[in-house]
Amino acid sequence: MSSSYDAIVVGGGPAGSTISALLARSGRSVVVLEKEKFPRFHVGESLLPYGLPILERIGVLDKVRKAGFQEKYGAYFWNEANGGIRPVVFADAADDRHPMAYQVKRADFDALLLGHAREMGAEIREQTDVREVLFENGRAVGIRAASSGGAPFELRGRVVVDATGQDAFLSRKLGTRRFDKKLKRASLFAHFENVPRPEGREAGDILLPVENGVWYWIIPFSDGSSSVGAVFDPVEARSGPEGETLDQRFERIVQRSGRMRELLGGGRRTTPVRGISDYSATSVRFRGDGWAMIGDAAAFLDPVFSTGVFLAMATGERAAHDIERALLTHGRVDASDLASYERYARTLFRRFRRFVYAFYDPVFFEAFCSEAPFDKIRAAVTTTLAGGVEQVPLSSKIWTSLMFLGVGFDRFRRRIGLGPKPEEAVSA
Repeated sequence: MSSSYDAIVVGGGPAGSTISALLARSGRSVVVLEKEKFPRFHVGESLLPYGLPILERIGVLDKVRKAGFQEKYGAYFWNEANGGIRPVVFADAADDRHPMAYQVKRADFDALLLGHAREMGAEIREQTDVREVLFENGRAVGIRAASSGGAPFELRGRVVVDATGQDAFLSRKLGTRRFDKKLKRASLFAHFENVPRPEGREAGDILLPVENGVWYWIIPFSDGSSSVGAVFDPVEARSGPEGETLDQRFERIVQRSGRMRELLGGGRRTTPVRGISDYSATSVRFRGDGWAMIGDAAAFLDPVFSTGVFLAMATGERAAHDIERALLTHGRVDASDLASYERYARTLFRRFRRFVYAFYDPVFFEAFCSEAPFDKIRAAVTTTLAGGVEQVPLSSKIWTSLMFLGVGFDRFRRRIGLGPKPEEAVSA
């Protein structure tokens, strides 16, 4: 095995698999260092329709289709505060060429992507813990790591890519990680069996009830099991009885929602309850001389619109393009070579972030779950929720802006007493 590479990718999730597959396919020497052994459990199990073209471009879409994952044609929101509902049908987006996506168990999906990167020529080293990124004169030149039970070793590379997800290894080391105070949330989740689901295409919809300041998800899988989760203000986690276990807390939060009790029916939990908190964060910088951050390692918003895997693959694909161009041009990767990548990535995060913030605004969420809006507004919003944030048509920008303007005007009217105060939907 070589000790010098064109690219060292730290992390083998969707972001790391995407960039390593593309660079290896271009003939670059790539090594992926992954601290775990795949397959492994991971949350974030709902894909977006606009992610499928990325899977096609990296050459793995046929494998995903043959894997038999649950097809997903939309989502369903409930605002239990006022009885409002909002079905989201991806085929109703402004561009109807992206009508569906998949619900995936990430253990299987991520292993498939990493295996594809290996087939493209990337060297994969699992159970390898990266301890340090090596810098010389301000430039990343390699890493220091250790394999499970092995002695530490060093590898050199022309570029080091941080694809470590929520670990955000390099961002934390550099002190550039910043948490989003507007999105301070915690989440508990587990897998269930025997959760009822509708017939036909709606069987694969992600279900999202919102009640008492908590929003919930139910994600159905093709094997009949489901992912079930709850997202809430961290204060909620401390409101239970003393000595409450994680399992008991999850049960308490889920059972207090009448809609969730109805939707879960006779479903039974089959896995331990897992939890995460304070996950909404971004890095001050996504790039430097000899290094780049992609996917959740660069920024993570919120799980509500299932943007994580899409953004991981989209940023991985764009970073691969710019890294390849830099290596072809002058045989190294400078911070300036990745300027367009960072602008692109921040644009995607910004466009989604606007809707994530809005989701936690009771006035917006009330309007979102009220009577159907104009078709043009509905199509523009559905396009964003499907992942259509890379090249947004002017017409969609206009209709989206009009929607936010209307919500802002309604909020102002209520503030001065000219309308009813909105029922609390999701705590801001």
